[in-house]
Amino acid sequence: MSVGAPHHVTTSGAAPVRLGGEMLGVAEGAQVEVVADITNLGPSLLVDATAHARVTGQCSRCLSEISQDVSLHVSDVFGTTPDFISGDDAEEGDEPHLVQDDRVDITQLLVDEAGLNLPFNPVCEDYGQACSDATPAPDGISGEEEVVDPRWAALADKFPGVGQGASSDSEEDD
Repeated sequence: MSVGAPHHVTTSGAAPVRLGGEMLGVAEGAQVEVVADITNLGPSLLVDATAHARVTGQCSRCLSEISQDVSLHVSDVFGTTPDFISGDDAEEGDEPHLVQDDRVDITQLLVDEAGLNLPFNPVCEDYGQACSDATPAPDGISGEEEVVDPRWAALADKFPGVGQGASSDSEEDD
């Protein structure tokens, strides 16, 4: 491959590790398709790749199953030798990505990208679904009759609104 000329690669296979969090992610062993452009920069390669896969998981509100196709984009430079980074940008402790056996491993880049971009607490609405009607409402939201906190009951007649939370006070101040 000549310097500066991009080389287009498309490949697919099983995900070697889980990509994403506990509630939503690409399962280990799930099918992943990677479409990449690899550009020779001389002592290094620029890898610009997009991975297409299906994320599966559960809604954090109603625990319904969620499944949707996603694309994760990564771009990084891989050196052909460990000392390809030189000058002020080379920081101690940073391990550069290296080409090994004429291959680049973008697994950790995809793990990081999925961890940063997939929601930690996914809900059905994020994926065009509605939460199940059988889902119990969180405490205090289900339309129950509001009862005055017994610690404030003696003051409730004298000071209306006491014991109902700070939100009603702050709205009056605005």
